Amino acid sequence: MLDFKNIKSIREDNDLSQKEIANILNVSRSTYSLWKLGINIIPLSYLYKFATYFGISIDYVLGNRRCKKKNHNSFDLKVIGKNIKRYRLKNHISQENLAILLNVSQPCIVRYEKGLIEISTTNIYKLAKIFNISIDKLIDNTLEKQKM
Repeated sequence: MLDFKNIKSIREDNDLSQKEIANILNVSRSTYSLWKLGINIIPLSYLYKFATYFGISIDYVLGNRRCKKKNHNSFDLKVIGKNIKRYRLKNHISQENLAILLNVSQPCIVRYEKGLIEISTTNIYKLAKIFNISIDKLIDNTLEKQKM
């Protein structure tokens, strides 16, 4: 289950107001407030922007890890898609079975893997659990850089 309480504590630890964070993320204060309260789920791209601003890991923001170390360098849907496919194949999971696990359609998995659409924060969280890796590892572009 996603845990958003760290979003508030990270903001407060850095002496920033909700309005200041909202401005940094380029959203309204009320949008940020709904994310912080867990009423709405923060989109992955904004979660990445939040974590990057503070130089911390997405997993730390979501309370998955105690380690604050940031493991990601950029947010690229194509890289995320390649990583999803890489770990799906490594775990011997078909697109159809992954679709069932995430409660989405198989064409949705294809669009994730091709980097055509942004995966929801909820689904990337589920993938990290399924693959037994961190969310940061799923969005990490280091493997892609090593191939170049």
